[in-house]
Amino acid sequence: MKNYAYFNGKIIPADKIKISPYDLGIHRGYGAFDLMCTQNGKVFLLDEHWERFEGSVRELGIKIPISKNKFREITKKLIEVNKLKKANVRAVITGGISEDTFCCQPGKETFFILVTEFITLPKKYFEKGASAITLEHRRDFPRAKLTNYVAAMKKQKHKEKNDALEIIYTNQGCATEASTSNFFIVKNGKLITTKEGILHGITRKVVIELAKKMKLSVAERKIKKQELYSADEIFLSATNKDIVPVVKVDGKKIGNGRPGKITKQVMKAFADFAKKY
Repeated sequence: MKNYAYFNGKIIPADKIKISPYDLGIHRGYGAFDLMCTQNGKVFLLDEHWERFEGSVRELGIKIPISKNKFREITKKLIEVNKLKKANVRAVITGGISEDTFCCQPGKETFFILVTEFITLPKKYFEKGASAITLEHRRDFPRAKLTNYVAAMKKQKHKEKNDALEIIYTNQGCATEASTSNFFIVKNGKLITTKEGILHGITRKVVIELAKKMKLSVAERKIKKQELYSADEIFLSATNKDIVPVVKVDGKKIGNGRPGKITKQVMKAFADFAKKY
């Protein structure tokens, strides 16, 4: 079945999208995006995602060519024409075509929306937990969701070789975030997550709010790399993953090597929240 997308003002077949070879997204990696998903037929946490997307785009000094309400309208139409029950929604913007391949022209940005089938992770990750590896890396403009994922992509073969689901970035002795997720460690009953120098995930935000309602202690602070290995529990949070237990990092067992009690409580609370959204 043909997939439809929104590209520079029109809904067209996705395979008809043509990106200019002079686009700054290609020449300079000058672009931002946001990944969302649908829940009960609508974009899940759209307000929060849109606010973050706007922030990312501001970092680039460009402007989203449509409003949030227009985005909602287009996305609804794409979900309908693509006949999807649960979908990933990816909004992407670049600096657009540039004659000198360096300077942006205001109002000439390239903007598109892709809506594709949501693929749930295999049950084994939720039931038995996942593995992660670490990588020394600091992202540029960490508060913006930019299109540059070179470091993570270069590590894909190593990740697959180690049967790891995620890469946790470390920098100057601290663990910051994962390549496509945020993470929490649990130590002595307390949830701990990095606060500075990371992209603040929307699922991360919900987890913190839910944890406080559950009367769980939450700390946002620097996390030393060694704290990963000594944590009682670790879990990932992400739009395309929800909450995933991590039971091994760099080949070292976390806790007793099984999804922990608090992680399971957070998983259930998030699932209940999403179901009612």
